Amino acid sequence: MLYRKKIMGLLLALLLLASLTGTAFAEGGDAEPRIVDAATAEELLAAIAPNTAIRLTGRSYDLTRAKGYGVFGSKYYRWNEIYDDGYELVIEGVEGLTIQAARTGAEIVTVPRYACVMRFVDCADVTLEGFTAGHTEGAGYCTGAVINMTDCRNMRVVNCDLYGCGTYGLELERCRGVHVENTVIRDCSYGALSGASCSDLLLDDCMVHGIEGYGGVFSLRASHDCAIINSDVRDCSSTSLVELNSVKNCYLGGCEIRSNSFTGMFYCAVYPLVVEGCAFENNHSESWYVDTWQRSERVVDPKGDIVYEGTLESLARLPHVTWSAPEETEVSLTAPAVSEDGMVHVRTVDELLAAIGSDTAIWLEDGVYDLSDASGYGSYDGENWYWMSCYDGPGLVIRGVENLTIQGAGPHRARIVAEPRYCEVLSFEGCTGVTLRGFTAGHTENIQAGECAGGVLNFQDSRDAVIEDCSLFGCGTIGITAMNCRDMRLVHTEIHHCTSGAVFFYGSSDIAMEGCNVHDIGSDSYTGAYQIYDSRNITADGQPIPETAW
Repeated sequence: MLYRKKIMGLLLALLLLASLTGTAFAEGGDAEPRIVDAATAEELLAAIAPNTAIRLTGRSYDLTRAKGYGVFGSKYYRWNEIYDDGYELVIEGVEGLTIQAARTGAEIVTVPRYACVMRFVDCADVTLEGFTAGHTEGAGYCTGAVINMTDCRNMRVVNCDLYGCGTYGLELERCRGVHVENTVIRDCSYGALSGASCSDLLLDDCMVHGIEGYGGVFSLRASHDCAIINSDVRDCSSTSLVELNSVKNCYLGGCEIRSNSFTGMFYCAVYPLVVEGCAFENNHSESWYVDTWQRSERVVDPKGDIVYEGTLESLARLPHVTWSAPEETEVSLTAPAVSEDGMVHVRTVDELLAAIGSDTAIWLEDGVYDLSDASGYGSYDGENWYWMSCYDGPGLVIRGVENLTIQGAGPHRARIVAEPRYCEVLSFEGCTGVTLRGFTAGHTENIQAGECAGGVLNFQDSRDAVIEDCSLFGCGTIGITAMNCRDMRLVHTEIHHCTSGAVFFYGSSDIAMEGCNVHDIGSDSYTGAYQIYDSRNITADGQPIPETAW
């Protein structure tokens, strides 16, 4: 009997060890990836997991016909409901995934026009190889991209065919290390590539054709270290070939640009585009540049010298251009220690950013905090904040914090300012218990870039906020915006010289303004200083503010 118990115990131990080993293998680590053949959309979805290579052995994978479409998901994929009564596939939190065609003609498609065919969120080390992807043919106009990547790193798209009516073949936001190689991007309705707040982005040996867009065939914003090399762009019609807004170190080399129609070939705001060894042939363009903003730049050569129109026309294509992103400079932000008064005293923008977090009180020492002075401005994100891409530069968004206080000694002592005219100065998403007290906030005043299109403070999906003894100034459009927020207090705060209104509240409730000084609201405020929509219990000094008529 004792002998049997020992044997049974040994067997149980071995089974437990095997199960643990199998779990470690399935979850990734250093183990070899598991290989799964998928002949149907259901098998493709079921196989999505870390450290997995999925081989597409079938021909057509219509996601809208998969069993459980819009209902069932897993730890690593879900369905996101979109506008036109459908769902898009979201693959989230996966590392080491490969989706690869095992046969010629494998195609992944979706029906809803507002859906991206595939959306990747917070993924890493993913490879998409050898298949075709797009929306099914049918009525309607697409507003979803073919492949969307958000908050991803080290992603590869190799030997794929991405087609419209998708808005963009590739739509990227806050990604690092996305490399697209030997891939066709065609017939999209906005552009081939859109990227915001990205770095180490490369298109190499790609074919782009049939784009009929309204911006740039390649459109990048608030990004750095990006390149388009050894690629052909043909038979496209758009505003421009390359549209850049606040993009550092962008390179176009070894490309052939043939038989396209553009309003202007280039639009470069804030920073120039480096062009080398590209052939421009048989294109119709009203000019080489689209100049719609006072800070437009010209293209330059690798030495930084301006490349004039005559030189651009005579360039010859260089074969086999190579490019690699420089090594990322590590941005190390360190917050000062908590002082005896229980607050973190900061003196610079970097210290302010480093200190942002839950259950934290930040004291702004006297001075100006220009957010554009931040290390890694527009490209480096923190645990509790990120840079949002706007038309003319990055804006700071603080997200998901609880019980955060940012406080100064008074509006005339501490000042937080932002340069981009299209961004809010400070935005808060999904925050609880934020207190802003005793400082001034607004857009920089010593800039030649015209009127603002962004407000000062913006709150979304937040509650229990207090704005006290602050001064919020234009040229910001709106002093305070609150969308889907509740339980807010605006106390003894000055809102002035905003072009479109003092406050804009939508879908919000229980907001009280007490002793606020609202003055010099601009002529663009057609509906008045207080704009209240679909909200309830909004008061000023105890008196209800009626909803604004639509």
